[in-house]
Amino acid sequence: MEKIRHKDARPMMDLMAKKIFSDTEITAEFIRDILELPVESVKILDGTQIHVTTSKILPNFTTQVDVLAELNDKTQVVIEIQVAMQVDFIKRLWLYICEQVSQNLDEYKKDGIDTHYLSRELIPVYAVAITEENYFEDDRAIHNFSLRDSETKEELKVRVKGIEEKRNLVQIAFLELKKYKPEMKASYNKVRWMELFGNKPFTHQPGNIITKADRILDVKEWSKEDKAMFDEYTRAWDGWNAHLAYIKEAQEQAKEQGIEQGLQRGLEQGIAQERAKTINIIADLVKGGLLTKEMGASKLNISEKEFEKYL
Repeated sequence: MEKIRHKDARPMMDLMAKKIFSDTEITAEFIRDILELPVESVKILDGTQIHVTTSKILPNFTTQVDVLAELNDKTQVVIEIQVAMQVDFIKRLWLYICEQVSQNLDEYKKDGIDTHYLSRELIPVYAVAITEENYFEDDRAIHNFSLRDSETKEELKVRVKGIEEKRNLVQIAFLELKKYKPEMKASYNKVRWMELFGNKPFTHQPGNIITKADRILDVKEWSKEDKAMFDEYTRAWDGWNAHLAYIKEAQEQAKEQGIEQGLQRGLEQGIAQERAKTINIIADLVKGGLLTKEMGASKLNISEKEFEKYL
């Protein structure tokens, strides 16, 4: 049996991840380690708010999905927790960055800054994705992408207002938890985050910040309200994962038979039997704020307009 640190904890559950990243010291250390930025302090702009809701899934509380952090030098970082495989996930992550840049520029326009000078106000927006599924074919568990020259590999960096050193225009990092191995050769400052979110035993002394984050995963120490929220969310989470497992099993069985017709029949049978249940689960998650309408429609592979009739 695979060893884990916490029997009942699920660090990749949105709710638990948000509780971890709501601590600004933890988020600052995470960004400092993964993106190797000189972070002094962090402010959480989005992703930790608790909202009242009337959802059947969460009768009292729910949380947003993504985390948006702002560093002391105004650099912004999107942190995305990704459990299920999504074909367009990397493109969606890029859209998050573009959308945030656009929102920032809109704010500058409100301040009366002339369009010609908007580029002077541009601040970097980076992203980090922690994923349970693999998106890259190699064995490396940690990837960090930026704009580079095709021959020299020199990074494309620019001067940014308020920041002394030049900065990358783009930086996107991925931590693929399935590729974790205790003997990984990457810096332990990065590996320890994979052990934290992968619920793996720590192979070295993780340090005070990781120890602090690990304590947050102990549900027994949560408030009564947060514990109730966790229990309700867990039931919804288990229902969704059971659906994913059912569909995956149908796909694998058909694939093993090596018959294209069998694959299609298996998929259709699985989808037909679980469709109504899945729609209800995802609709409740969207109503409760656990998923955006865009994400709900994407999981069902339908348009947002078509999905609206279930809300």
